[in-house]
Amino acid sequence: MTLQQYDHSLDIATKLNSISSAQRDRLTFIDFALYFFGEVTRKDLIDRFAVGHAATTRDLALYKELTPDNLKLDMRSKKYFKQLDFKPMFKLDLKKTLATVSLGYGDGFSGHQGFPINCESPESLTIPKTAIMAMLCEGIYRNKIVEVEYISTSSGKGIRQIAPHSLVDSGNRWHVRSYDRKNQQFIDVVCNRVITARILEESPMSHEQVGEDRQWQKYIELELIPHPKMSNQEAIELDYEMQDGKKTIEARAALAGYLLRKWEVDCSEDGRLHKCVGYQLALANPQALYQVNNAKLAPGYKTQ
Repeated sequence: MTLQQYDHSLDIATKLNSISSAQRDRLTFIDFALYFFGEVTRKDLIDRFAVGHAATTRDLALYKELTPDNLKLDMRSKKYFKQLDFKPMFKLDLKKTLATVSLGYGDGFSGHQGFPINCESPESLTIPKTAIMAMLCEGIYRNKIVEVEYISTSSGKGIRQIAPHSLVDSGNRWHVRSYDRKNQQFIDVVCNRVITARILEESPMSHEQVGEDRQWQKYIELELIPHPKMSNQEAIELDYEMQDGKKTIEARAALAGYLLRKWEVDCSEDGRLHKCVGYQLALANPQALYQVNNAKLAPGYKTQ
């Protein structure tokens, strides 16, 4: 970066620190629309943020002042178009950006606005109930015991007292990581199996706190490689941006089994799943799953 570029970046940061968070959100939207759609209009800002023409004029003028090479107004169409030298003002979180692309601009409160790019994704079969999720989130936020009516695949329906500390999206369903007083251990409570939930005005004891959840606090490294029994392994290396033929992922022990199942990683000793199911990834270091409680979820893995 040249000195001139550094000074300009510093000027942008200083200016952004002096404006309101609402205006910063609108500038982020302008940046996003130009980046992904190649154009933006005043109407886009009005529809998204319910602001007046004067505010949108100020926003676009400020964006133009900070990044003059990013956009140009076409007087005939009244649209601002992305220029060849465009460089995004803000660093986007690609996960959140793709969620916006797939779900729309909705903020979760007022619903979703239509998105101009068609994007399809598999339908989720396990959407938790809003009231249940709200109660579990409150228990986590307030650090309180939650009493739930729960249906277990092993013991059936019953009342439990849990100390929830984290939500987990396994890719197939939502869990809440909790200390279960019935079994006196930390478990993954499947949110869809919670029938009712209520907050007890009681804080978890010391051994029920997240710091005592050893599987949650323990991190392991998973070395993923292209399945040795497949041809054209270079394609898989490109898919997962592998370096030297592997990709190393650091994961909580409590989540390792879920991740390996979600990514369809063959964890068997003889690589048999590729022939049966066509798995494209294999686990190069299955010993990392030793003493991982949910290793049984890892495809093909045999517990020691």
